[in-house]
Amino acid sequence: MKLLLVAAVLLQVPLLVRAQFDFFEHMFEGAGGGGRGDGYTQGSPMWYEQNYENVQCNDYVCQDTLACVKKPVDCPCLFPDSEEKCILPDKRSYVCISKAGRGCSFVEKAWKGEI
Repeated sequence: MKLLLVAAVLLQVPLLVRAQFDFFEHMFEGAGGGGRGDGYTQGSPMWYEQNYENVQCNDYVCQDTLACVKKPVDCPCLFPDSEEKCILPDKRSYVCISKAGRGCSFVEKAWKGEI
């Protein structure tokens, strides 16, 4: 019985190792030219860096959307159809929350420590 168990485990090890390498291959596929013209997978750090460097903006480039705005608080939410932008009471910061959530009044109460 123990021999059968050991054999079953040993037969599965190559499959697990292969699955591990497949994961890393797909995780980093953009770095090696994954078939795209720029050689980077959209959303990868290299893609982001390349696109960030190519943004034409004289003011502020939003970190998550790469939008060009006058000041950081003017940045749009990454998913405007499903997120609501809540400007915090300091008027310099904001958070984007799910539109299906509790709303900006909840964020303001949390900011003030009322929750």
